Amino acid sequence: MKPSTAIVVGGGIAGCSTAYALAQRGIQVTLFERNETIASEASGNPQAMLYPRLSGDDDASRFALESYLYSLAFFKWLNLNPDDIYICGMLQLGFNPRELARIQKVAAQNHAENILKYVNSDEASNLAGIDLPHDALYFPDAAWVNPQQLCKRLTTHENISVNTLTNVISILKNKDLFEIYSDGKLIEKADIVIIANANEAQNIGINLYLKTQAVRGQVSVLDATSESNQIKTIICSDGYLSPAANNQHCLGATFSTDNMSNEIDEEDHQANLFKLKSFSLPLYENLKNNIKGGRVSFRCTSFDYFPLVGKLLDNAILKAKPPRPNATPENLPYVNGLYINVAHGSRGFTSAPYCAELLAQIICNEPISMNVEFAALMNPSRFVLRKLGLKRLAKMI
Repeated sequence: MKPSTAIVVGGGIAGCSTAYALAQRGIQVTLFERNETIASEASGNPQAMLYPRLSGDDDASRFALESYLYSLAFFKWLNLNPDDIYICGMLQLGFNPRELARIQKVAAQNHAENILKYVNSDEASNLAGIDLPHDALYFPDAAWVNPQQLCKRLTTHENISVNTLTNVISILKNKDLFEIYSDGKLIEKADIVIIANANEAQNIGINLYLKTQAVRGQVSVLDATSESNQIKTIICSDGYLSPAANNQHCLGATFSTDNMSNEIDEEDHQANLFKLKSFSLPLYENLKNNIKGGRVSFRCTSFDYFPLVGKLLDNAILKAKPPRPNATPENLPYVNGLYINVAHGSRGFTSAPYCAELLAQIICNEPISMNVEFAALMNPSRFVLRKLGLKRLAKMI
């Protein structure tokens, strides 16, 4: 039976995408965000790059490609303002022997050329608009989007009510309804709840075993030059550089599990600049003195790098009465109506919309049109089930 009301906790790309997918099905959604505006944390960078990183014919690569293609089609369908999405293509450079072998392996899988193709350094230079000394994988439909404008577009749906500056402290289930509390006060009730607040998911009064970590990322904003304004595509090595928008480039991003500071770090700016050397030494020399700002955010990443998406178990009951190894998913103690969509790491704008649609299909008991294998890989209880020795159940939904 389809629920009539839903609460989504978290106003980043995962929460906004989930709210939209449910609202499209006629469900009345209330979204809570603790910051003053939506898309204020990991989803709030100046630009979000839309491209997949593929390594071969493995689960992670298949998921990256399928979610990328879905999200691109979805964003085009949304008919975003031209200033908020730019389909410019992207070049992944074979800038060292390992990366060259990777892109050659991916190219050998014979994907359609409208998805990706291998190009030599001359072709890459022509596509990029500047000289590049490396062969590359070219993704012609790769793009960047404006994260805040995208999330605003998603949440302007008539069935969505957005409440900012609201920090959800606890979630309780009272009979058939969930109650949401903030500052000790009951603020909303609904049939279902979707937790989509990334690194804060463990701090809302529910016993979750998610195995996630916060990963600090810093992007640098650079003033464009007459030379760098010639760049026509996203260029990627172990970092990325966007084409200029409003005469500025986004360059990023760092990756740290040790530095938990919210402050801009000059060493991280230099680390980002160093990535330009693998693109092109002349480009590095051209831009090395042009950093004008930056932004720090904390991605939420799971220990196996797959998102956590689906319905949640009552871990207290699970641990007190572990099911037999031959049990089926129907025998597990699910909290009826409680779901999660988190841990999208640095690829949230490609994976979160795909996962939101998958989750909406599960919630509404629809036939699943997405890849069911991916749904199993993203089982949000997989880590606790593995810990209990229930590896088979950890791979099921």
